[in-house]
Amino acid sequence: MMRLYLDLSYGIGGDMLLAALADAGLDLAPLEEMFQEAGLTAAVAAVAETRRGIAGKRLILEQAEDQPLRTLADIQAVLDRLPLNDRVRERSRDAFRRLAEVEAAVHGCEVASIHFHEVGAVDTLVDVVGAIWGFDVLGVTEARASAIPWFTGTVTCAHGEISLPAPAVLRLLEDKPVRPSSFTREMVTPTGALLLDTLVDGFDHDGAAGPSGRLHAAGLGYGMCDTGGGLRLYLLEEEPASSDTVWVLESHIDHLSGEELGRAFEGIMAAGALDVLALHGIMKKNRPAVALRVVCDDAHLQAVETAFFAQTLTLGIRRTRTERTILPRTATTMHTPWGDIRAKAYTLAGQTFIAPEDDALAELAIQTGHSTAALRRLLMSK
Repeated sequence: MMRLYLDLSYGIGGDMLLAALADAGLDLAPLEEMFQEAGLTAAVAAVAETRRGIAGKRLILEQAEDQPLRTLADIQAVLDRLPLNDRVRERSRDAFRRLAEVEAAVHGCEVASIHFHEVGAVDTLVDVVGAIWGFDVLGVTEARASAIPWFTGTVTCAHGEISLPAPAVLRLLEDKPVRPSSFTREMVTPTGALLLDTLVDGFDHDGAAGPSGRLHAAGLGYGMCDTGGGLRLYLLEEEPASSDTVWVLESHIDHLSGEELGRAFEGIMAAGALDVLALHGIMKKNRPAVALRVVCDDAHLQAVETAFFAQTLTLGIRRTRTERTILPRTATTMHTPWGDIRAKAYTLAGQTFIAPEDDALAELAIQTGHSTAALRRLLMSK
């Protein structure tokens, strides 16, 4: 399974995303053929371009100059003619339906009456459908992006000169993290915002760790306008679950106090144990006891077993060699209302989860006056 990460340091446009995908290895020839088969003449290519000494690709698209104003129904008719699989077609239809709803809300009218202006042109159809198709071809199962740079200024469109970010862009960026910047030009186009809304599963907050996984390919896409940099894209293969063998040491303990048992935990962990578990029960002569279970690797077996005997004064330890499966995980940070804290990111079935480290929660509990349990529920519910 493939994961994708977008670095939005220099914004995003639909052409930038498609160019970045091409730079990462996506062949655009089938996309051009699909549009020609649907009766829309569009020559699509990604050409090499170097800016500030850094090589990337820029999208070149040639189309008929006169394009009609298309309604949502017109665009969906085009999508129906394109030879797409059901996944790409439905996702494309959902994207344009979402855009029509946003435009209707901005202009205060019904969805059916919306006439797309710039968005009705073939280049935007190619950008949106091409990006969705590209994700499907590359087998992307999850996409994440960095925080979105805020920008100001003005832009001229079919409705005249408007302030940035454009109203439709603002709607599409709702509930997404933004960060301050000094940009005074359009860094996120309506098509770029639509693709973020459609394709990206989650966003990092400013200062978060970024991409995670085994790097498969990278791409750099430049737009028609020079924004100071390009859209950098990373394709990452999900780290497979690994397996190894460990030792499980166990003994029944009925002669230690609670305080002594707690100290035994500390001594055994200090010797290099991976984990220690006490399972409470009743032993012979109806004595309350624990089954003390310790996990360690080959390298620490002797030291851990020695510490086990020394810390518990037990007379015997059972040893079992067993296999375990380990999910890939990485150290990262988690954004909270009180600042970033240490966290752990792990992947399961193509989806990434982030959980705060308990020690970090304990420090935050002292700072905020909340319990670690309350903080964990608050942060994990977001």
